[in-house]
Amino acid sequence: MAFLRKENKKGKTYLSICESYRDINGKTNRRVLHNLGNVECLGEESLQRIAKQLLSLTHTEFQEVETEELERVNYGYVMVLSMLLQTYQLTYFFRRKSRQHKLSYQLIHPVLLMLCDRINDPISKLGSHRVQTEYFGLASIELHHLYRSLDYLSLYNDAIQTQIYQHNRNLFNYELDVVFFDVTTFYFDSDVVKEGELRQLGFGKDGKVGKTQIVFSLLIDKHKMPIGFEIFNGKQFEGHTFENALKALKEKYTIGKVIVVADSGMMSKKNIAYFEQEGMAQTYEYIVGDRLKVLPHKIKEKLTQKENYTTTIEVGPDGEESPLKICVVEHENKKIIGTWSAKREAKDKNDRETRVAKAKQLLQTPDQLKKKAKNYYLKTTNKIDYELDQSRILEDEKYDGYKAISTNTKEISMEMVLDQYRHLYQIEHSFRTFKSFLEARPMFHWTDERIKGHLVMCYMALVMLRFMEQKTGLTENEIRRSLSKMQMSKVKSGNNTFWLRAKQTPQMEKFIKDLNLKPLPNTISEVAIKNYIPAVL
Repeated sequence: MAFLRKENKKGKTYLSICESYRDINGKTNRRVLHNLGNVECLGEESLQRIAKQLLSLTHTEFQEVETEELERVNYGYVMVLSMLLQTYQLTYFFRRKSRQHKLSYQLIHPVLLMLCDRINDPISKLGSHRVQTEYFGLASIELHHLYRSLDYLSLYNDAIQTQIYQHNRNLFNYELDVVFFDVTTFYFDSDVVKEGELRQLGFGKDGKVGKTQIVFSLLIDKHKMPIGFEIFNGKQFEGHTFENALKALKEKYTIGKVIVVADSGMMSKKNIAYFEQEGMAQTYEYIVGDRLKVLPHKIKEKLTQKENYTTTIEVGPDGEESPLKICVVEHENKKIIGTWSAKREAKDKNDRETRVAKAKQLLQTPDQLKKKAKNYYLKTTNKIDYELDQSRILEDEKYDGYKAISTNTKEISMEMVLDQYRHLYQIEHSFRTFKSFLEARPMFHWTDERIKGHLVMCYMALVMLRFMEQKTGLTENEIRRSLSKMQMSKVKSGNNTFWLRAKQTPQMEKFIKDLNLKPLPNTISEVAIKNYIPAVL
């Protein structure tokens, strides 16, 4: 019996007309009757002409088959994120909680939809409900289930964070020895304090004043992987969040000796005393930015004289090398490391001159002076008139280019201390991801439970992003582009219906391979598609 054979050789497709036959021993074999050649070289018209000629031999009329695209969907987000939820055993976790609370729906379904939208194109929960049909493999989700699921994310916040932390340690096989800590704020567009205790008026980290907000602290490790977060009410002073976050870390996870790295906003006598408490000193050491201007006079004098400094080489986040001078002073069971760089000196000088120029401008608009004078080197002469504060300008000039870092670490070098402190930019990058890429705000929620649930979902999305970054080496935007291009169309051709996958770029192919996923074939039946992307998790 003759048949058409398609064969792939070195990335090219070849067609041939073959025949099956039995040899003298009764064994089935095949032989080539005619080679038709490379499909790409033949072209569509040639293939149709060959088909017509073959059909004419059977006295069968060639019929044009109408082909129609029925729908187009994205399969990438569901395929990848459902795999990650299973990797962290969160699929099982949410199924168990659904049974425990006797829910009429599976928690994993709204959670997966919200994660898809948060990484793809952050929108409101109402928006997520409207676009859910754009993703292949999702169960139908009702709007009130999206909102209700936030309450359960809030309820199981600690359990979810712990689950993620424990699996990260196993997945990436590392010990937690350094953590980076910082705080940010998320403000609400409404100034009205709604129900609950989280939304309070406070001073925002981004300079927003008079806005209701919440305070959010984050811990990450040296690989940029999130470790945990805490939420505080909007009027909480950022320095007071430090102790709570470290207590939570110690209580939730089994950890050994850990070095905590934070900026000068965390530097206070209370926080440093916390490290010296019984039980804490055995767990935590610190590397914290210090406030050079408020240090004791003798230390300040030594750290602002360049002859006390030795020169080393600083390597920036971009790999650029530049000279850096350092000076170390022992003080109260800790080391204070002073650093000076010409680059920072130029920046400090430029910043001060900008503020002085602004001060001179403000002197021409007296109605604005009272609120802004202290920020721009201005002082009052008689409670009414203002003038430039020359003594303050000269005092600040002494500190151009200098920075101080305090540490109680004993087993690592000063160069290593500085290197760890420089990596604080990683947590700043995580906050930018939270605020800009994942668009954690605006929140569209008012109750404490919904606010917490929304941030738990954003935290999970951040973890998934970091996992994909580490496994693939791609940036956040490259990951989004790769996932967004993973589309397929449902096609009806004659009496047949099948899925046709969009062409993959080399980057997409590598992305799928790096995540150890099973790639979809070019065409796939409606039955077979479930082997790649289960319709219901």
